Amino acid sequence: MSLHHRYHHLAFDYLVLSLILLTCLFSFTKTSGSSDKQVQIGLITAFSYWGWGIFHHLHEGDLHWKIVIEYSTFALFGFAIIWFLLAMR
Repeated sequence: MSLHHRYHHLAFDYLVLSLILLTCLFSFTKTSGSSDKQVQIGLITAFSYWGWGIFHHLHEGDLHWKIVIEYSTFALFGFAIIWFLLAMR
């Protein structure tokens, strides 16, 4: 794969990730006042982030268990923070 093609591929991947996260952030803020919906959006965000990471590294050809564990940990940690903060309201 040429360097030019690789750059555009990575740019597209990160654009998709940005759109996923921005959509989830927008949805999260639009549902303020409804903790149940915000928890659901947090869960969707965590699964989307995890899925994007797995797909990205699978497509790059460097998917290993360490990477799966890393994305799983960050997704669970992010969701746990959201859940904890909403439970403290």
